[in-house]
Amino acid sequence: MPKAVESVSDRVTRRGTKLSQRGFTLYYLKLLNPPRHRIVISQKIDKRATVRNHLRRQIRSILSQTGLANRALVIIVRKELLGTPFAALKAELMRAIDQIQ
Repeated sequence: MPKAVESVSDRVTRRGTKLSQRGFTLYYLKLLNPPRHRIVISQKIDKRATVRNHLRRQIRSILSQTGLANRALVIIVRKELLGTPFAALKAELMRAIDQIQ
């Protein structure tokens, strides 16, 4: 039975544009009132919630500095991003954001 209401993150992943990088996949869609960016980190990346939350906070901190207006983002993190230092993570994420602007 199909869903009655499609969530924003489902809409972004189905109808948005996909950009693949080394450590993550980024989906984006231009919306008038975009929600907070969605960061998806599976338990396959690391079983410990503290590690996943730390990585999620780092990515959210980088995204807050970018000032992406009218864009809904869904970032799916891969295991290659796990041991990456913050400076390298920021450089890689900024490179991807520059491509979508």
